[in-house]
Amino acid sequence: MNGDEMERMKAIVAQISAELTGRCGSPGAAEVHLVVYGVGMDEAGAAALFAEASQGTPVEGVRLVVRRGAQQYICWSCCGLRFEADDGVCPNCGEEAIRLPDTVTFGIREIRCP
Repeated sequence: MNGDEMERMKAIVAQISAELTGRCGSPGAAEVHLVVYGVGMDEAGAAALFAEASQGTPVEGVRLVVRRGAQQYICWSCCGLRFEADDGVCPNCGEEAIRLPDTVTFGIREIRCP
C-alpha cells in the first residue's frame, strides 16, 4: 500500500460517511459494496485498507463487500457514458471508448441502509 491509495480510500470513506448520514441517518448495520480496479490491489488488500481508513469514523464497522471490477471506460462518441467492460466498446453506440487511467483504483458500487 502506498500513501496515494490511503488518501483515495480516505476520500471513499468520507463519501460513504456523508451518504450514510444523509440517507440512512446512522451507519448502524449498513452494507457497503466497493469495487477494486486496476492491477495494484486485490480484494483483501482493499478490505484491509478500508478498515484502516475507516477507524474512528462513522463508517467503522459497516459490513463491507469488495469485488474486482473490469476496466473502466468513458465514451465521448455519443453521450459521455462511463462503463466497465473488457473490450472498451460503448454499449450505446458501439464505438471504441477511452480507457480510464489506472489511478482510478476504487469505486463505490452500492450503499445499503439498515
